[in-house]
Amino acid sequence: MGSANGMDFAGGMGSSNGMGDSATSGSTASDASMPPPMARIRIRQPVTGSMMAAPPYGLAPMRVGFFVLANDPEGLGFLTYSWNFGDGTVSALPPELYIFHTYFKPGTYACTLTATTVDGRSQTFRQGVVVKAPGS
Repeated sequence: MGSANGMDFAGGMGSSNGMGDSATSGSTASDASMPPPMARIRIRQPVTGSMMAAPPYGLAPMRVGFFVLANDPEGLGFLTYSWNFGDGTVSALPPELYIFHTYFKPGTYACTLTATTVDGRSQTFRQGVVVKAPGS
């Protein structure tokens, strides 16, 4: 059943299979002109963990310990640590379990740590700190 323009009711041209091939062309899945199937992709598990500040608030100058628990479920390990304490101070020191930083001026700070694995996966941890002026 066709029409004057060659379209049938299934929406194709003549006896086309909708992919541009004639139903009688004989093309198969092993046709050398077809690209090979895509290789299997392994999706790595994301880095997990948490960060805590102790104390999270207090009077200036305030020494804060940042406790980090980072886990690489793939077991490859961490290559870099990038700290930003939110007061203009940055560091690349790896935390043993914690790292200390002193805030000298009152303010609200957001400390971030980005831990990057050997294969390039990364996770950023954030923790807020509030420093009050003495006598407030």
